[in-house]
Amino acid sequence: MIPLVAALLLMVASAAHAQAPPEWQAAAQVVINEYERDTPMANKPWTGAELSQGMQLARAWRQHNNGNIENTLAEYLTFTLLCRQPGCAGSTIEGQGYVAVAQQVKNFKAQQGGPYGLATSAHAWLAGLADPTGAAAKNAALWNKDLDVAAADFATSNIYALAWLLARARPTQPEQAATFSRFALFVQERGWIGPRCLDISKVATVIGAPPTVETCK
Repeated sequence: MIPLVAALLLMVASAAHAQAPPEWQAAAQVVINEYERDTPMANKPWTGAELSQGMQLARAWRQHNNGNIENTLAEYLTFTLLCRQPGCAGSTIEGQGYVAVAQQVKNFKAQQGGPYGLATSAHAWLAGLADPTGAAAKNAALWNKDLDVAAADFATSNIYALAWLLARARPTQPEQAATFSRFALFVQERGWIGPRCLDISKVATVIGAPPTVETCK
């Protein structure tokens, strides 16, 4: 029995420290670099820590909410961005433990009438924000065309609810619009970031090929 127990412990330890696939790590850097273009973060180097921490937090989040560690790219991108700015030391999401935030997400979805109600309300909220770039209104109109993208899958709807919670906590409407657009784009794969329309749907689909973010209209 001892070798079996040792093997199980090794498997658990390996899963906890597993790295994201190379294609995902490269995709995260390319997409987030696009977000940071023309911002004070534009020249911030990647240390590699945010890539591994993002995967660890994504796995912990998925395990807590879904009972498995079969992460999606949207989950990985979300937590990598959080680990890059402002950081996720101690498995935290903007200073709060991920378990506590997961409970907030669960409660928030229920308050909004479930995932479809949440997506509809989030888009209406986004459309009403004062956003000088015009991205908020464009994204709200685009993303409201197909609610299944944000709401049909349980894990994806959790990420969408998290995006809205993070955005609502920002102090100004332009910051709220920018925050929601960044995180929601990981789910929607196509949308406006400021004046640019980005398409990330193929950013990690070709093994061995360099990731690229396409321009949409």
